Amino acid sequence: MALLRFSLRRLAEAIPLLFGLVTIVFFLSRLLPGDAATVFLSPTISSHVVDQLKEQFGLNRPAVEQYVSWLRSAVVGNLGYSFSQNEPVTHVIARYFPNTALLAGAALIIEIAFGIIIALPVYFASGSTLDRFASRATVVVYTLPSFWIGLLLLSAFSYGLGLFPSSQMYASGTRPGSGSLTDLLHHLILPAATAAIPAAAALGRYLQANIRTVMKQEYVVAATSMGLQRPRIFFSYVFPNAAAPMITLIGVEIGLLLTGALVTETLFAWPGVGRLTVLAIQSRDYPLILGCTLVAGVVVIAGNILSDIANAMLDPRLRLSNAQ
Repeated sequence: MALLRFSLRRLAEAIPLLFGLVTIVFFLSRLLPGDAATVFLSPTISSHVVDQLKEQFGLNRPAVEQYVSWLRSAVVGNLGYSFSQNEPVTHVIARYFPNTALLAGAALIIEIAFGIIIALPVYFASGSTLDRFASRATVVVYTLPSFWIGLLLLSAFSYGLGLFPSSQMYASGTRPGSGSLTDLLHHLILPAATAAIPAAAALGRYLQANIRTVMKQEYVVAATSMGLQRPRIFFSYVFPNAAAPMITLIGVEIGLLLTGALVTETLFAWPGVGRLTVLAIQSRDYPLILGCTLVAGVVVIAGNILSDIANAMLDPRLRLSNAQ
């Protein structure tokens, strides 16, 4: 019951956050120069045609009235009609979101693998040159912008060596969904690595600190004094205890990878929600902007809630203190 109350409380706290997010984005989007009617048309088109389009899109109504109307529809799952895609927003997002989820999933796998590899020298080569290099490199890599990392990868492995394609999900001329798995993986590597490298540096540095802390614990010292082999001590005692607190960080990263793909997807022309958001902003497609924002907010908040629930399951003290 304590875990259920804790989960329900976290879900209830998420509602005001989503409401505030879509409210801010709704009114900020109205501050963009122009609107859907003027972006679609040539400057030479008569004002009468522009007025007709504004009436068709509902843009001639006051902003507050548009907001209330959209909010009422969104509550029942209707996110409006996309001006630029000429179909319901829910259909557009449903078509693009799996591509973003695929990219984020691949990036998460790379992130966890690289993060663990980066942290290994802390235990197996403590105090060595490799350990010091790994510790300092994580700080540098973590501060690098993802678009800069993407440009480096493109320059080296796509334009320079020609090992990987520079854009899209499949080879040119391939119909959506008809490409081979090999072709998809070939296109996926660079954008996934771009999204994963900064996060892997953060995860590796966090794991490094946890390993150093666990190495000082009495049970690790006792296992070492008993003459157990270092790999057994690491995988049986050190790593499980050092990795447990990473659940929160990974839960947050899942949300950030799903919603932070805007730069990566734009750079690699990956047909996901991030790139879709950029196109929606450029075309002043307000319903699509709000739909993408709402999905991004739900994903980030869900990642945080799931990580909190996982921590509460592992630590009863957490769920008991928060359920009171």
